Amino acid sequence: MTNVLLEGPGRTLECVYPKFMVDLVQGDETKRSGGFLQQQQRLRARLTQEVLSQTQLRAWVMAGVSSEHLVMRLKLVEKLAGTIDPGHLALVRIAERLVLLQQTEQPRGQSTPGVMQQLISLADGFAQRSAYKEKALTQRGLTVQAGEHSEQIFTRWRAGAYDGWSLPGRCFVALEELRWGAFGDACRLANADVVSMLKDNLRTMAAQTLAHSVNAAPTTRHYYHQWLSSPAVGGASEHNDLLSWLGDWCDAQRHPVSWSVTQRWQNVALGMPRLCSAKRLVDAMVEEIFAPSPSESLRRDGE
Repeated sequence: MTNVLLEGPGRTLECVYPKFMVDLVQGDETKRSGGFLQQQQRLRARLTQEVLSQTQLRAWVMAGVSSEHLVMRLKLVEKLAGTIDPGHLALVRIAERLVLLQQTEQPRGQSTPGVMQQLISLADGFAQRSAYKEKALTQRGLTVQAGEHSEQIFTRWRAGAYDGWSLPGRCFVALEELRWGAFGDACRLANADVVSMLKDNLRTMAAQTLAHSVNAAPTTRHYYHQWLSSPAVGGASEHNDLLSWLGDWCDAQRHPVSWSVTQRWQNVALGMPRLCSAKRLVDAMVEEIFAPSPSESLRRDGE
């Protein structure tokens, strides 16, 4: 089969596989209903087949991995995580989700033999891997790794690796790459002063890069439809589909800018500013994408 998503817009993205593994464990249970759910189900089904094809897991293609088949999804996550390093964020998310699945599966465990044992075993394994990964990351110097990762992603952005997306779409993709990698690790694991410094530097670099793409100052304002217009390039549909999947966690009310940038097939969120500068777009997306989870906030408060 032709891997139009992975070999097209996804060929330079490192966050695809970690997010895909988390999605496999999560399934569709927490997704919204209606058109949004149907849209994401179609995208996830396409991406699943492409991942299986690209990783040469032909048997899984033939078996037809389904988002409704929990056992198959768990086996596939285990298989993929054994060949591809998911990264710290994905390991933590997978372990947390597996614990939640134990709670939801317990009442109906009798109808699916072996599922509880599989969930417990996998949860323990991923929790151990995430703890080991966290220890290794903190020993290697979080700030240095974050700086190197940031420079790598911004170099790709400036070199045109993300040019298939709208201008703020390129920024969103770059920020997602950072969130799932070493930069995001530092934002979750470092102390509050370091995190504040990293985010300040990120806002400055992203605003300058985004503003440069329209030959304007970071504070120069443009109408939102000028920002959101997609470039006329081949494979535009695939770029929009992949961007929609990367941003499927966005909520129109809580993440209005990220939602408006990624969910192009939907109406622009009410909270999306109609007249905005590169700085305002970047400030909003950094806040929406790098907002700490409750568990991260608790850990920092205890430092």
